[in-house]
Amino acid sequence: MADPNEKPGFDDSVNWDFMPTVVERALSRFPILERTSIKTGWAGLYEDTPDKHPILGKVEGVDGFICAAGFSGHGVMHAPATGELIAELIVDGRTSLDIGPLRASRFGAGDLVREHNVI
Repeated sequence: MADPNEKPGFDDSVNWDFMPTVVERALSRFPILERTSIKTGWAGLYEDTPDKHPILGKVEGVDGFICAAGFSGHGVMHAPATGELIAELIVDGRTSLDIGPLRASRFGAGDLVREHNVI
């Protein structure tokens, strides 16, 4: 769980001030955790984009470069479909699904993908 107030950057230190929020969320799902304690902490970096959606497809201005990045924790779940779509793009020059909304240029154009199912 990431702190929504954390500024973008490369800070990989444990945010102990955010820990009560993480604990509260965990307890709501697994009340038995109330009988445990926190021994240590771990922190890492999220591979995220400004709209929290991946970048897929050819990158304008970089001839021959095809991108599939920015999945953060969802990369493993999306890997089979992403691999198939990127393979289609490489082999056929097009994809069976429209990946246009996930193009890299959407950020410069202000055409971010809006998430309708997660608040």
